[in-house]
Amino acid sequence: MDADAVRAAPGGKLRRWLIEQVDSGRSVFRVPWKHAGKQDYTGDEDAALFKAWALFKGKYREGVDKPDPPTWKTRLRCALNKSSDFEELVSRSQLDVSDPYKVYRVVPEGARRGEDASPAD
Repeated sequence: MDADAVRAAPGGKLRRWLIEQVDSGRSVFRVPWKHAGKQDYTGDEDAALFKAWALFKGKYREGVDKPDPPTWKTRLRCALNKSSDFEELVSRSQLDVSDPYKVYRVVPEGARRGEDASPAD
């Protein structure tokens, strides 16, 4: 799916926004999921996607609001969990490693979570 097609799609703010962020041309992507309390946590790098979502949604205003990476992460996690456009691939996520991440797939238009994306013959 190309970025222009995503931008033109009606509704689905999270879908369009997140696909633009990962812009990999793939239907499966990783989201860094490092805990903010970890010693090697760097807010600029580890919370970049969460911060971008907060900025996009107007929930954070740089220079006005106090940075709150855990809240940003919670908001994106909740949005992903509520969205029918994304499905976490739990078996591919790695949360107990030094650089933890969750793996999600973009659910094809018209399909539902858990459905195979390939057409039936």
